[in-house]
Amino acid sequence: MKVLITNPPWPGQGFGARSDVRWPHKRSDKFIEYPIYLAYLVAIVRESGHQPIFLDAVIEELGIEEFARRVERIAPDLAVLECSTPSIDYDLETVSALKRRLESLKTVLIGSHPTVYHREIIGENPAVDAICRGEFDYTVRDLVRAEAAGQPWDGVEGLTWRDGESIRVNPERPPIEDLDRIPFPARDLVASPFYRQGTFRGKRPTTVVTSRGCPFRCTYCLWPSTLYGREFRARSAENVVDELEEAITRFGVDEVYFDDDSMALDRDRMLEICRLIVERDLKFEWIAQCRVDSMDGEVLRAMKRSGCRYIRFGVESGSPKMLKIMRKGITVERVMETFRLARQAGIRTQAFFLFGIPGETWETVAETIEFAKKLRPGSAQFAVAIPHPGTELFRTATERGWIHYDKWEDFSSCRGMLQTPEFPREAAEAARVKAYREFYFRPSYILQTALSINNWADFRSVIASTRSIVSRLGFFHR
Repeated sequence: MKVLITNPPWPGQGFGARSDVRWPHKRSDKFIEYPIYLAYLVAIVRESGHQPIFLDAVIEELGIEEFARRVERIAPDLAVLECSTPSIDYDLETVSALKRRLESLKTVLIGSHPTVYHREIIGENPAVDAICRGEFDYTVRDLVRAEAAGQPWDGVEGLTWRDGESIRVNPERPPIEDLDRIPFPARDLVASPFYRQGTFRGKRPTTVVTSRGCPFRCTYCLWPSTLYGREFRARSAENVVDELEEAITRFGVDEVYFDDDSMALDRDRMLEICRLIVERDLKFEWIAQCRVDSMDGEVLRAMKRSGCRYIRFGVESGSPKMLKIMRKGITVERVMETFRLARQAGIRTQAFFLFGIPGETWETVAETIEFAKKLRPGSAQFAVAIPHPGTELFRTATERGWIHYDKWEDFSSCRGMLQTPEFPREAAEAARVKAYREFYFRPSYILQTALSINNWADFRSVIASTRSIVSRLGFFHR
């Protein structure tokens, strides 16, 4: 059976960052996240004995009709399309275009937005045959198996599907417990030089995911509510390092981004991953995304020894009041201590901040900007809160009449969508621009950055970051 797995078109100005992006959006440059979960899905379909075909319409800059013509030539039996809130109208238009050319094609949607609105989408769009809700890997696998065997779809857990004139909602699929059983991502089929980020320095970077699920309850966070749940599930250290070894020896990877929600929640596992990297003499640089309260001096030193050069931390606010409202579960004191320990270990840091959560005021904005300066991260990213469907933030804002948008595509903008009595919607974007200007255009930061340049790779990284910062002073956010 021939199965198309695709990151479908996202037309219009800029490039659509959808796949493996927690906050889907449009960006001005063609540096797109590696679609790691689609690469897993390609590997799973192949392991099941079927023929996967991967097509990234965003990377190839395909319009909807051009994409449909390509798919017509491929002639798959089943097409799986990753969707998001800001791209959903284009996604549904794409499905209709496919059906016009291939009436017998079975079309399947995956992603957060179809998960939240599975009944509505199936009911209103006759071109959509099924939606795999939540963690889609094994749901797609079982659907492919059922279709290939000519079996009914009612036994596929996690599936919402069209049964004649009826909409069928199958039982929920439990989270995948043993992540070690999932085959390594199909990096031979899912590959492009444009899969990279501005912070990368390597010539052949990739993304690795070592765990799924986040036990914390930040009000704005999309994936725990819609895709991967709140149960922290981790691959074994051996399995992770086996994948790293394959990526380096087979695919020439020289830099890795670990895109876990928080990589180091299991301290012993984190130390074991670092130990095995050193023991196997794997030479690569890596970047991780972590929580500040999962770090200590020993862990940071081990990470540094094994090649970690950069850690991204979701700080979100310098206001204790706002951290409590967001349910972030950290304190400004712990943030300061972790960044100090990272500097001591010789690891560069990036701090993420978020403006516009209900409760924000210009006073809390000022607290955050001053805290960002005091924190002394290697870089900082400031964003406007986007209340994606499926999050607690979206539910609360909708119930209270705080959210303002005209169409789903508005969710790709960095302009404010939340209007509260304390903070008008335009203020969040103004706060973001103010923060970028005050943080980056300080003589002390410019000097700090200049002194951090030790080689050509550092220089190229600084130039890429500078371009990104300039773009963020317009109307694009990452």
